[in-house]
Amino acid sequence: MTQTSTANSSRATTSSPLQKLILAQRQNIYVRLALIALLCLLPFLVARVALYLFYFEHFRNLNLQQVAMAFWVGLRFDLSVITFSMFLPSIFLLLPFRWAQHPIWQRLWCWIIYLGLLLLVVLLIGDAVYFGEVGRHVGSEISTVRADLAPMLTLALHQYSGLLALFAAFSVLGAWVWHRVVHPVVPVIKHRSLRLIGLLLVLALCVVSGRGGWTNKPISVSDAFFSNSSAQAYLTLNGAFAVSHALADNTPPVHDFMPQQEAIARTQKSLAGQHPVFQDPAYPLYRQLNMAANASAGTSAKPPNVVVLVLESWGAQHIDAIRAHLELPPIGATPHFDALAKQGRLYTRFFANGQRSIVAAQSILASLPTLPGMLFLGEGIEQNRQSFMGEMAQAQNYQTIFLQSDHRVSFRFNSISARAGFATYLGAEDMPELHPKPKPDLVWGTWDHNTLQQANRLFAQAQQTQQPFLGYIFTSTTHAPFMVPEQRWRKYPETSELNKFLNSMYYADWAIAEMMASAKQAGYYDNTIFIITGDHVSGVGDYKQHVPNLYHIPLLIVGPGITPGVDDRIGSHVDILPTIAELAHWSTGYAGIGRSLLDPERVEERVALSVRGEVIDLISNRGWISHNLNRTVGNSADLPDTVKSELEQLLLAHYQSISHLMLENRIQPAAKH
Repeated sequence: MTQTSTANSSRATTSSPLQKLILAQRQNIYVRLALIALLCLLPFLVARVALYLFYFEHFRNLNLQQVAMAFWVGLRFDLSVITFSMFLPSIFLLLPFRWAQHPIWQRLWCWIIYLGLLLLVVLLIGDAVYFGEVGRHVGSEISTVRADLAPMLTLALHQYSGLLALFAAFSVLGAWVWHRVVHPVVPVIKHRSLRLIGLLLVLALCVVSGRGGWTNKPISVSDAFFSNSSAQAYLTLNGAFAVSHALADNTPPVHDFMPQQEAIARTQKSLAGQHPVFQDPAYPLYRQLNMAANASAGTSAKPPNVVVLVLESWGAQHIDAIRAHLELPPIGATPHFDALAKQGRLYTRFFANGQRSIVAAQSILASLPTLPGMLFLGEGIEQNRQSFMGEMAQAQNYQTIFLQSDHRVSFRFNSISARAGFATYLGAEDMPELHPKPKPDLVWGTWDHNTLQQANRLFAQAQQTQQPFLGYIFTSTTHAPFMVPEQRWRKYPETSELNKFLNSMYYADWAIAEMMASAKQAGYYDNTIFIITGDHVSGVGDYKQHVPNLYHIPLLIVGPGITPGVDDRIGSHVDILPTIAELAHWSTGYAGIGRSLLDPERVEERVALSVRGEVIDLISNRGWISHNLNRTVGNSADLPDTVKSELEQLLLAHYQSISHLMLENRIQPAAKH
């Protein structure tokens, strides 16, 4: 007996650290769960290395530091999806009851974790194969995959039989390792209360890990875009996370109303104008803009700066400069904007492409509307190659600056701005307080004056360099609950929500005037193109259910080369990006459904495509029509049947073309290395 004990003691003292860890986890459930989590991380590490090596052409421009950062940040995504996979089994393993400590019960849930891990590995492999086809991880197109699951599985069995055999072999090998490592020997429970405390602590840890850390919002695909390198974001993401989140979004499949080539032809025809060069059939919305050739001899040596100012909830209905053209009496809420409108070009029939701020961001930053069934920016659509405003500006050697009046993480603009090519990003936390009292904590962000003056400081600094700058500003004071920082801006008695909104608009109008004065004083005003618009209409207007009024917003362009006056052509958010390219004389590739608002051709045939929920509205000079992808649900009065049919076909062609091209990642070709 003594010899046996001595031998066991000798083996224990000579055991390797790994053996000691394995022995410890057999006695301690918490060590076991930690070891299981580490084992689950291993396939994710292998998958990320394989993605980097097999598709090196996608990542060759990343330096070593960027690759290391992608692997490091990628752990958040790996741990998040692993945590959700292990969550329920972990609870059952930690139940503070004697029967829950039985070896059979413990082994059962350990093996369920292993089966869940195999499912995650299947997702990693499938996504890696898909990455080779479209150059990104799986997104909302998963809905179309589900519709054709049976034939796709049959295809996989034939086309990837070798890969499946390799997966089966490694699954068996993994099961053997799992059995050797995760083999619990359950101790007698002594303190059930300690077991309960341990369960609660593990639950708290799972919540933090599953959310991707101690953050305000759960981790999302958009958080992978923490820099302006899409390649780094793709390396950061893992396929299991991308697929599971796409499945959770439950986007419906795309409806087909005509052959895709017909849909594309109709869409291209509607976009054709002064610069209608569609060069690549594989990317039918992609055009090469050679606006530099249009620069006049008098253009200054330094290209113009561009500032895009997006005003929260500014609808055309409350702006006197536009009300005058609608033959409506003045309100008096926007005196400074009205005066500025006389110095620039005012578009009186300009429309938002949706009814939400995040939809406006997609339309302005990437010149594409957010159609029914399509993910929003911040939900994964940034995986696609698109013509992002900041990236286009950087290609023209512009400095890029993004500010929003709300908090940094609001709308995930901290990630979206980086993906869109903006090198500098500030939120409400970064704005010095210029008023006697800050906004209450529970109210959206900071006052507009704080944001616009901080923007002026950044623009003034950028002006000192040889590079032009692109600034993008999103305000928030005119968002409900409507309030102003001081009594002097309460022009209207606050007896209604409308009057409260008008007061907030009156204040925001003053803040814009202060910014313009600061820009003149700083010396960059004369060489800066200001593009001022709203993100959507306010919720306090009387729209009489006239569909165009649901989207009617201002657009004012002021700056060098702008002919002052009123322009009544139809336009929308998606037209801003190609307009900037023409005004700033950019020579660059562009893919979207916008047309420059300076294009003199086919002005009467311009349309605006807008979305409200599951309904798409098309607004034209001949009338408007609404469609819910099943049938027409509304149209303007006295619209002839022939015109109604033409507008319906154009609406459906736009929807079908954009939806399929987004699913196939064929909006814009990959950048040439």
